[in-house]
Amino acid sequence: MNDYPDKLRLKEMAEEDIYFAKRDRELIAAMHERKLAEHLKIEAKKPRKKAEVLEAKYASVTEKYRNKLKKLGKRYQSLIDKAWKLAGRNGR
Repeated sequence: MNDYPDKLRLKEMAEEDIYFAKRDRELIAAMHERKLAEHLKIEAKKPRKKAEVLEAKYASVTEKYRNKLKKLGKRYQSLIDKAWKLAGRNGR
């Protein structure tokens, strides 16, 4: 009969280990999610800022080459290539 208290103690220790292991995994997952969210915020700001710069360049090119369609087309194409690069694609 002495085995019964030992088995109960082992069962309680196992349940405690399982509980804390689960809690540790949840805390680690939350930490990773927080770090990922911070990383994405930083990464999201860079393309947004670059996109705003491209929009400003587009407006200035449009104003500058309004009556020179051939040059305007070339400038637009270079801006489009930069936009494709910003989006992570190769473009044409």
